[in-house]
Amino acid sequence: MDVKSSQATGTHTVCCLRALSSSPPASLWKAERRLRDIWKLSRQLLGEQDLRTVPPWVRRFFHPETLRSALAFRDACVDRGDDFLLACLLGILHHQRPGFLSYPSSHLVPYLRDRKFPRRLFPVMYEERDVILRLEAKVRRTFRRPPIAYTKSRRVIQIDARVFPRIRGIRAVITSPPYMNELDYVRDNRLRLWFIERSLPEGLELVGRNREQAFTALLRAVCVRLAPGIERGGYFVFVVGDFTRGGGRMGRTSELTRKLFEAEAALGVFKLDGIYRDTIPDIRRSRRECRGTKAETVLVYRKN
Repeated sequence: MDVKSSQATGTHTVCCLRALSSSPPASLWKAERRLRDIWKLSRQLLGEQDLRTVPPWVRRFFHPETLRSALAFRDACVDRGDDFLLACLLGILHHQRPGFLSYPSSHLVPYLRDRKFPRRLFPVMYEERDVILRLEAKVRRTFRRPPIAYTKSRRVIQIDARVFPRIRGIRAVITSPPYMNELDYVRDNRLRLWFIERSLPEGLELVGRNREQAFTALLRAVCVRLAPGIERGGYFVFVVGDFTRGGGRMGRTSELTRKLFEAEAALGVFKLDGIYRDTIPDIRRSRRECRGTKAETVLVYRKN
């Protein structure tokens, strides 16, 4: 099995294994049928949506009726355990294009773009959005490329990697540890994260006066837990970011990772198989033309 930890939503900062708990539909027809069922349920939940309980900073992004409808659909997805459709909702949550639900805003790090698109000049961009039409379009776009058909059995485990179950036969662990607080994942994904739980998660960033100690301690806890389950010849792959704020030295995170594998007895069976440097083009960065992580180092360890 492959074990992966994603940094897209910030969950990687505690090295969690997070994935969708429900299987995606096998076809567009089945996806549209599920969408109709969930939408019907969401209309029954519409009257329960009290926007006074929604934080003001969230309300600022949406027309009130758009927000009410989106929250009802979110609650219906959670009620049915349909993470596929919830992900579709999150995918169209905020942007300035017509197919999205918010007032004009950025797509990655959410902030309103009302200065560039003032309400008096762009009144249409501040009108109520039809949620179901945009969800239908999102589902159709999702199935433009058919999902991969897996022939082997698989399962999803959603758990903190530091208490990962004792599983044998893991072929590869691919993870991206926190970037020394170079990125604030809660802030950068705050709108989608709030919609998932109707609150913002806490404790996702490395805290304390010594970030390097916190980084190493967290990495050690995860690696020691997962290493025994990796089969002989299997891989432990790390994608680490170089931090630049506060006088940080380039390559420091990769250096700390290598020192950990050299010093930790439980990791002595792993040998560094390759190092790859990946420069991040400015066009791919969520905050362009600014400081921050400009390159990543990929460390590939192989178990003897």
